[in-house]
Formats: sequence, structure tokens, C-alpha cells
Amino acid sequence: MLIALIGSVTALLMRTVRPEYAVLIGCASGAILLLGALSQLTGIRETMQRICETYSVPIAVLATVVKILGIAYLTEFGVNVARDAGQQTIAGGLLICGKVLILSCTLPSAAALLALGASLIREASP
Repeated sequence: MLIALIGSVTALLMRTVRPEYAVLIGCASGAILLLGALSQLTGIRETMQRICETYSVPIAVLATVVKILGIAYLTEFGVNVARDAGQQTIAGGLLICGKVLILSCTLPSAAALLALGASLIREASP
């Protein structure tokens, strides 16, 4: 959190002098924070694997969830960087791209759920 505070104050001070440096400081601070958060992924990954093993959920489901979360977080980071740089159009395009990528990751799971629902209905019909 100290990195975020230092980065924010430094970017704020630089914004009046050199706005382009303020954007770079914001990006660098965000990247450092993101790398720091990545170290926590090991514990999360082990917990999710344990849950998959306990409830007999295929590991492919875990991979899909991780992909979706990664896309969501990276998209949010990119959108915020673009907005800080004053690039609203790029931010909007990036947001749409992130949503399309998430949709493409979830379609196979949605299709599998629909197939499961249809098979349950067929089995329940007399």
C-alpha cells in the first residue's frame, strides 16, 4: 500500500510539471503492485486445486476461472491506465475487448451446462 501512496503522490506532483511522466509513474506503480499481488496467487491456486479435488470438479474449470479473472483484472488495469492518460476512446475499446474475451472463455462452460440441463430433462421425461 505504501507503493500506491508514493506513486499517487508522485504522479500528482508530476502532473503539473510533466503530465506524460505522471502517466508513466502511474503505470509503473500499478505494475509493481500487480507483481506484488501475483505472489499471492500460489496460495489461491493451491486452495482452488484442493476444492477441485474435494468436489471432483475438472481442473479445466479451474483454468477457465483463472483465465476469466486474469482477463478481468488486466482489462481493468489497462482501462484505468488509458483513462489516466486521457484516452477515453482507447479505454472504451479495451473494455469491450475484455468483455468479448471473457464471453469467449465462458461459452464452452455455458454450452456444457445447457447440454447437462437438456439431458436431465430428457431423463426425467416419461
